[in-house]
Amino acid sequence: MNTLFDKKTYIALFVGFFVLEAALSVWTGMEYDMNIWFNTGKWMEQGINIYVPADHVGYLPLWPFWCDAAYRVYLFSTHNLEVWRFTMKLPLILANLALAFAMGEYASTRFDTKTARKIFLFTLTGSFFIFIGAMWGQINTLSALLTFLAFYALTRRKTSMSALLLGVAVTLKIYPLIALPALFTYTLKNKGWREAGRYVFITAVVPVVFTGVVFVAFQWDITDLFRTIFYWTPAYDTPTQIQGGAMNIWSFTSLLGADVSQMWVLRLVWIPVLAIAAIYWLRRPHVDEETLCLSLISFYALFMMTYSWVPEQTFVDLLPFVLLQILAFRPRKVYLYLLAALQVLVYAFAAVDWGPFVFLPLLERYPAVLAAIHPFNPVQNNAILVARGVLGFGVSVLLGIFLLVLAKPSLIDAVKRERKEMSANSA
Repeated sequence: MNTLFDKKTYIALFVGFFVLEAALSVWTGMEYDMNIWFNTGKWMEQGINIYVPADHVGYLPLWPFWCDAAYRVYLFSTHNLEVWRFTMKLPLILANLALAFAMGEYASTRFDTKTARKIFLFTLTGSFFIFIGAMWGQINTLSALLTFLAFYALTRRKTSMSALLLGVAVTLKIYPLIALPALFTYTLKNKGWREAGRYVFITAVVPVVFTGVVFVAFQWDITDLFRTIFYWTPAYDTPTQIQGGAMNIWSFTSLLGADVSQMWVLRLVWIPVLAIAAIYWLRRPHVDEETLCLSLISFYALFMMTYSWVPEQTFVDLLPFVLLQILAFRPRKVYLYLLAALQVLVYAFAAVDWGPFVFLPLLERYPAVLAAIHPFNPVQNNAILVARGVLGFGVSVLLGIFLLVLAKPSLIDAVKRERKEMSANSA
């Protein structure tokens, strides 16, 4: 255990934030997602194929087992929704605390105590981690924790453990798979082809074997899972969930009549973009921990900018590596300012993308307040839909700028020099 704080301080911080997040979890939750978690638990308990009904879970069948456990707690508690919400979000709350500790542990072995404390506290107190996990009820804090632990294990030369952790992350929410090229490249450059190939094999085996065992045991039709996973491709039905795009440029293009849900070519843009990024990092002669961190940021950022449906909670998966990069590996104030601006834009997008309705379980007790947030319903308010598109575009642009200056810090220095020259000339 690291020595960033004494034992009493650690206990006070963890207990305090656990109580805070537990209290928030009881009276909050995004209705759409929480209904899916609830119904998934009910279907699991009833032995129904969870990938057949409408509005079902979009991941591999790992998280549904927790949905099942939470639903059984709900039945045991005589149908108490508050108890169910807390149970459902308990892994997310614990994941947030564990992520803060793991990042502090990593930083304490590589940087000075002040920097390590800063990273720990930024993660522990980060409002967006709390908003997405304890309040919204999405599982990105868990996927972020598992992916960071895979990164941490790999830097400690525990290749198999790292691959196993990434495999579990993929089994949980599939798209942590986009971190694989970065982790593969680091393994290749530092341990060779054999270990790199083994890394990919272990990462792939975990979700494949787990999913296969579940589908055989429950005797479900696996084509229902394929239909769910590949909803964004022309392989099956035309997707309906991604109409209008989400928190990137596609929400803006939909305002111009180019709806990503109806144009399959646009839904595949992210694949060549990430392939180009993978080639770029593979061509690097040496990849150290700082480069690995930056490469992970690049894959997540490019994915967020180009994938057809990127909701705001995806930002959680990016944050741990961004915090390491701008607070420890390459600390600069301008990076903090850019991250703050980006976070404001993400919150602004959430505000016009059903975000206020996270408080629905609480506001149902106060009809007047609930009525006041109805104008934020993008289905009923075209102005909100337009704002959503513009903010999605803004997030993509600023995220692109942020990635560019992280990869090329000399651009900031060039801008500073030009400003100094302009000031000198004007004087």
